[in-house]
Amino acid sequence: MNDNQPLVSILINNYNYARYVSNAIDSALGQTYSNTEVIVVDDGSTDNSRGVIESYGTRIVEVFKENGGQASAMNAGFAASKGEIICILDADDLFLPEKVSEVVDLFQRNPGIDWVFTESAPVEAKESFGENLESVFETVRDKSRKEPPRTIDFKSNIKKAQLPDFAPSTSNLCFSKRILDKIFPLPEAKGLSKVSISDLYIKLLAVGLSTGCVTIRDLGIFRIHNNLYTTQSSQRKRRMFADIHLTTGYWMKVKFPDFRKMSNKIFSKGFGTYLAIETKDADCEKMIQRYLSNSSLLEKIEVGLMTSYCFLRARFAK
Repeated sequence: MNDNQPLVSILINNYNYARYVSNAIDSALGQTYSNTEVIVVDDGSTDNSRGVIESYGTRIVEVFKENGGQASAMNAGFAASKGEIICILDADDLFLPEKVSEVVDLFQRNPGIDWVFTESAPVEAKESFGENLESVFETVRDKSRKEPPRTIDFKSNIKKAQLPDFAPSTSNLCFSKRILDKIFPLPEAKGLSKVSISDLYIKLLAVGLSTGCVTIRDLGIFRIHNNLYTTQSSQRKRRMFADIHLTTGYWMKVKFPDFRKMSNKIFSKGFGTYLAIETKDADCEKMIQRYLSNSSLLEKIEVGLMTSYCFLRARFAK
């Protein structure tokens, strides 16, 4: 980063989290690093989210849109951002006050990196932490692991279809604008869960395109509550897994053909799970047909073998 105080955009995507989003916004506004902008995208919520968001006035950048799914909301937030560094925050999670300062420091101490991954501490959800928030932050700091950060170059591994074991959840992902310019706009495929194109697509591509830095320090809070994923039945979770992996693999192949091995692996995971749950979906069927029709004979064999393996694992999983 050339500027000692680069602008950092914090992107908050919200859908029907009126009971949580104010804590997320407050944590973004309460950063010790001052040169930030907080962009809140509401993806057509039907609760009172709009009123909560509007109450912040000019302290945030508001983006209200019709419901279009997570990728659509991320695209809207990124389009509105001006920062040199982009930090993503789910509307039901929080940043510790020092989060952005730590991230900027890692970018500046490691010239040339394009992503920083952090960690978050799981905390039982409350509608509002209220006056107890600072004590919650102190508890997280005290329990957080203190190992030093490490720089990672995983580009060749991604091309060989090796999945990173260091890629965390959405609210722990921070990127340079220059790397997201290569990845955005995201394909706006909603699928069953409206998260078919999710953080999996973004972080795999970022790790495959550039080097980055990982810290295992807890710089955020992950709320434990009945969210979209945890409230689903096991059958629904597998359907969501199939949906996300089929779509991610498909669009990786379309937009980033250099990552064909990885796209084949991700696609096969989704395809095998899709077959195991014995569900038919017109969009998935079309995507599978297009993917295979644009694959070489050798790739079809490779995908077939991996799909069979994933099918057996998913079919007999408890």
